[in-house]
Parts: sequence; C-alpha cells; structure tokens
Amino acid sequence: MSMKLASLIAYLFYLCKPSIRRNVRRNLAALRAGETGTFEVFRYFSMTIVDFLSLDTDHPERLHELCSIVGLEHIDRALEKGNGAILFAPHQGPWEVAGAYLASKGYRIHSVALEHHSPYVTRFFSKRRNAWGIADYPPGEGVVKLRDALRANEIIVLLIDRKFSTKGLPLTFMGRRVRLPQGHVKLSRRTGAPLIPCCCHYTDGETIEAVIDEPMHDSDGPVKRLAEECLERIERFLRKRPEQWFAFDHLWPEENHVR
Repeated sequence: MSMKLASLIAYLFYLCKPSIRRNVRRNLAALRAGETGTFEVFRYFSMTIVDFLSLDTDHPERLHELCSIVGLEHIDRALEKGNGAILFAPHQGPWEVAGAYLASKGYRIHSVALEHHSPYVTRFFSKRRNAWGIADYPPGEGVVKLRDALRANEIIVLLIDRKFSTKGLPLTFMGRRVRLPQGHVKLSRRTGAPLIPCCCHYTDGETIEAVIDEPMHDSDGPVKRLAEECLERIERFLRKRPEQWFAFDHLWPEENHVR
C-alpha cells in the first residue's frame, strides 16, 4: 500500500511541476547521467516522503529492519579524538530516515534545515526530526549551536549541494561554476572536527543503506580548495545512484559552464 501511495505522489508531483522536471533534467545532464529517467528521481523522492511520514518512533524495530550502515567505524574513530564529527552529504536518498537510524544507535545528531513557506510544515518536519533524536536549526541561526555540538563531541550532518542562503563560495562542481556552502570547511578548521563524506540510498531491494566514507585530509590550504574536494567526494556518490539525487533547483546557469 505504501509503495502505491509513493507512486501516486510521484506521478502527481511529476505531472504538476514542469519547471522542476526541467531542473531535474538539466542537473542529470550536468551529472552526465544519460540513462537515468527524470521520473525515476520523482519516484524515489516520493518513497522518501512515505518512509518519513510512516516511521513510528515508538516502534524502532521497523527502522532497524529497513536500514543499515557501512563505515560506522569512521565516525567512532573521529569521536574518540573528542572534537565531534562533521558529516557532509548530497541531497541523495532518504537522508532523514538514515539520520534517524544513526540517532537510534545512540549518536547525537544536529543539522540545518531549510524553512518551508508554511510555518506549520516547518514545525511538523522539525517535530518529527526531534522525536527521532535529530536537532535541527534554521540557516543562519544554528552556527553557534553546531559549534557547541562539536565541542560536546557530537555529530553534525550538512547537505552541501544546495545553497541555504544568498551567500556562498564560488566553486566548481561537476565542471561548472556555482555558489555553494563552505561552512562545513570553516567549522572543521575552527573546531578540529574531521570532515567525513557520507551518503544514503535505497538499495535494489528497497532497503536503505547509509555509507560513511573515510575522512577528508585537510592540508590547511585555501578553503575553496578543500570545499571543492568535498564536492568531488559527493559527486562520486551521485554518479553511482543518479536516480536518487533530489536536486530540484537549477544549480548551474548555462552561461557559467566551465570550458
């Protein structure tokens, strides 16, 4: 029943949002994911919505049946040093469900969440995240709280393939110029917390797998260089599962293509 509901949501979303369809098509083209159909992105996104809404915090056994994590030792090693950990990821797969699974294992998770146009929707999503053990903060207001979380040796998770404000560093992502966040790099250097690439995706069996990769090596070079190296790491994730990249904004104006 839930997958039928997901298919219905996907079809309506796909049908009613032609501008978003175009954005998805352009972004997949930038990723050079030629075999990936636009509708597949909508279908997987609808699955994340259904799972987000249907998970019951009073019955975590369903969460543990649905999810698994590869590379959890990278987080544990980072936390042994006492400076917390900064996980960075793309908007790929059911990241909020994967975060809930990580929190269910006893890790304290903090993140930044864009506010919806409706305050009611913002409160609803925030309440569900908080119930799972994920503390979320609006952009621009959470910097101090994120820093405090790292000083308490906890985890923050940031999605770095989308702008959260009009600010951003001019970076190259998939061969094109775009303004994207660099706050994860600055926080890492201020606190000593390592930068750890991660992603999550639906497997072929429609379970959820979170992947925690090896931490970045910071040579204390320019912020821009390390920020672009972080983008290269998430690009690898995206190329493996392009149908689950939920990039609904048009990231790159065509005139900014890097020749």
